[in-house]
Amino acid sequence: MDYVSVEQARELGGLRLVLCAGTPGVWGEAIKAVLAHKKIAYTPVLQEVGGENRALREWTGQTSAPVIVDADNRQHVLWESMVLLAEQLAPEPALIPAKPAERALHFGLLREVAGVEGLGWNRRLQSIALSGGPSGNPVLQRLAEKYGYSEEAVARSEARTVEILLLLSAQLKNHGPYFFGDQLTALDFYVAIFIGVMINPLSHELIPMPKGMRAGFSHPSPAIAEALDSHLQAHRDRVFEQHIQTPLDF
Repeated sequence: MDYVSVEQARELGGLRLVLCAGTPGVWGEAIKAVLAHKKIAYTPVLQEVGGENRALREWTGQTSAPVIVDADNRQHVLWESMVLLAEQLAPEPALIPAKPAERALHFGLLREVAGVEGLGWNRRLQSIALSGGPSGNPVLQRLAEKYGYSEEAVARSEARTVEILLLLSAQLKNHGPYFFGDQLTALDFYVAIFIGVMINPLSHELIPMPKGMRAGFSHPSPAIAEALDSHLQAHRDRVFEQHIQTPLDF
């Protein structure tokens, strides 16, 4: 992917999307998939994974990715704001259910995947532990600080991950082939990418991630592997095959 620097991005107009360079950060890959499905153009902006990212802090007040800065220079840091912005910019094809009850459930489930202490959060804690913990290198140290790493947090993360996977599987069993029947939603993109990257990652041909990152997300516990049942695996494969351009480019 051809990135511009933060300094260059600040001088540009249009939609600018700050992304983790050289690695498939799941939050960034998921919103990229949503924007691609809606054919919304953007300028990719480089964030250095685990780096100081001083220029990004000066621009956005924080150092993480993804971040969207829109044509009006409004900043969208939270995943929910990014999904809502995409729907506003391109209402069709709709990726948010229209019925209020379904919309509330959609964002509730999405929060369990992408929110604080959600699926991505807990798998990140586990990957830090599998990679040797915060003392392994400065990148792991920064990630540990960001995600509130502790032995207690890692110990809780397995049960929380299993709970979320079982919740998602139940929704698919009752409403498949997507989470809301025949309607593809943002939730489908987020779940497929979070699982495809963070739980026994898909092949290098589809997601050519760094070896260390792949190792950190491989070999989930037996309980997590069992919770990733045939419904979730079939859904992951369907979304990647039909709706996500591969190999992922980052």
